[in-house]
Amino acid sequence: MRTPALFLCCLLVLSACAAPVVKKQTLLPAPAAEVARLTRLRVAAFENDDAGQVRAAVESALASAMVDGRPYFTLLGASAPSGGLGKPMQWVDSKKPQTIRYGAEGLVQGNVDLNGWRDEYYAEDRSECVVRDDKGRCVRTRERHVQCVRRVAQFSFTPRVVAKDTGAVLLAQEFSETMRSSACRDKGSPASGSSLLAEARARAIARFRDHVAPHYATLDIPLLTDDDSGMSPALKAEVERGAELAKTGLTGKACTLWRKAASSHDAGFALPYLSGVCAELEDDLDRAEGFYALAEQRAENPVPEISAAFARLKDTRDNQDKLERQLK
Repeated sequence: MRTPALFLCCLLVLSACAAPVVKKQTLLPAPAAEVARLTRLRVAAFENDDAGQVRAAVESALASAMVDGRPYFTLLGASAPSGGLGKPMQWVDSKKPQTIRYGAEGLVQGNVDLNGWRDEYYAEDRSECVVRDDKGRCVRTRERHVQCVRRVAQFSFTPRVVAKDTGAVLLAQEFSETMRSSACRDKGSPASGSSLLAEARARAIARFRDHVAPHYATLDIPLLTDDDSGMSPALKAEVERGAELAKTGLTGKACTLWRKAASSHDAGFALPYLSGVCAELEDDLDRAEGFYALAEQRAENPVPEISAAFARLKDTRDNQDKLERQLK
């Protein structure tokens, strides 16, 4: 009995000692840059989508792509959501400057490859006690088989985005998702096939949306609160309190504590690193890089979090360049 208990204690200690993180919302560029440069889209019927369910879901997903609180695409068509807050629905014909034209720049079409669910049957072994002694201890067991079902829903579709002016295919890629739910007769029942399929469909279409439009993601930035540089107990307590505030989203108050601590303790790498985190949260990448460089200089040995910070800044700058080109 000691080994499992010791293992559990180790897990608890590792969990308690896990480095705290602060979360930052960041806008990522669309991988399909050519599609992201379009402003007006029309969604046509998909093959193998007789009820139009997938078409409507794709229209809704594209209309939900938001940047700075505004729809990124304007969806055209009788069934498309309103695009009044999106990008301009018209442009001026360069050959006829006084003529305003209306229309889509890109056509979204394609086919539905998989859109259903099935049950797979299997058995699990159970061991149950049939005889106990006067102290309640089991002295005889028996084995039995229990019938179980694994419900599998699969959705796969291949959207194609075609430029209306040239007819060029800008994107033709499959997006698929599989959802599963299992249960045995003695332990309830699996989720319904329709709910599993709806979730698989929603996930696949959301992946398509995030592939063709800029989208927000949550970035986890690890915090460093100790570096064996001789912080006083009171100072260390303030740094830890800042980490607790940051974990709850109060990064402004946390940064106030860390900057005050850094002004009174000019040793170690933890405080310049935390100052770099604050500058990164404020999107001051040059200042953040300076603080991270100071933290690296003060560290006697390589610190993974500092190395990751430099890589993160490089990725952020690369993404900003791509976004600038996509948002023009």
